[in-house]
Amino acid sequence: MVVKSQKRRAGTSGHLTALSDLLQDSRSDAARLFEHGLEMLVQTFHVDQALLTRVTHLGHEVLWWASAPDTPLTGIFETPEKGFCPFVIAHPERPLTIRDSAHEPRWRKASGYLELGIRAYAGVALMVGDQVHGTLCVQHHAPRAFSRAELALLKTLGHLVERTLETENIKQELQAAMDALELSSAVVEDSALVSARSGLPNRRYLDIWLRASLFMARRRREPMALALWSQPMVPGTKGKLAAAAAHLRGEDLLLELSADQYLLMLPHTADTGAEVLLDRLQQSLGRHPTGATLWLPDGKDMTMKSALSRAAKAFTDANREGLARVWNHG
Repeated sequence: MVVKSQKRRAGTSGHLTALSDLLQDSRSDAARLFEHGLEMLVQTFHVDQALLTRVTHLGHEVLWWASAPDTPLTGIFETPEKGFCPFVIAHPERPLTIRDSAHEPRWRKASGYLELGIRAYAGVALMVGDQVHGTLCVQHHAPRAFSRAELALLKTLGHLVERTLETENIKQELQAAMDALELSSAVVEDSALVSARSGLPNRRYLDIWLRASLFMARRRREPMALALWSQPMVPGTKGKLAAAAAHLRGEDLLLELSADQYLLMLPHTADTGAEVLLDRLQQSLGRHPTGATLWLPDGKDMTMKSALSRAAKAFTDANREGLARVWNHG
């Protein structure tokens, strides 16, 4: 019994140390808290994945994630609603823990196990105000029990994420109001910011949008994904473009770069996340050869000229080879 109690204290101490290190490393940066917090969960829990999901008018989506090397779990990014997070959201008052979904009658027929292969799961709901905003969870391909210390760490990190989301929502509302005022002023001065042909923002709008978006990207040193493709303006295309733009994340931008050529800008998005979003977009617009690249707007690449050149080169390669998508990382 003495040995067990010593192990329990050692485990709790280790989790507290990890949490302390996390707070020191990401005091005022939401992106670092999310990224490093999820990495901490993967490492300290020894699980395949840790996810931060949110609920929008489009349903469930994975907002941030961290994965162990060579993780066998796949499919959760494309269809997070098939996992166990919806059960957490339906009962936000308590955490959900699953030791082995294959042998628990309630879960052995769930899509999270049958389709995604999740055997062990622990998740908590994230509340912003009195509304469920999403979930924080860990998942594993093999059976696994979760200790009280681990669940306490998960709940504590969940509370930190909740407070951060509240602050970020306020910041985003203020920034959105400022951006809207700037764009409204620009429209008064120059109404030619939207293409009459496609109904999408044009290159002149992009210049204004970049001024509002690059500050956070440079401060956080976050990559921005660019995707370029071409499709003819046949009957129905304008409506599809409008629907696709309406279903993007709030910070993303779909614009007409030139006649029949379109550019998608995805802030704080790496290539893995961009792949998921582009697959969703192509479900609405159809599959067209697409060139993609990542842009880190820092001192070496302050403008998007070189990034756009890389995307154009990848687009040319995709067309020549008849491929759905080509990435050019420079």
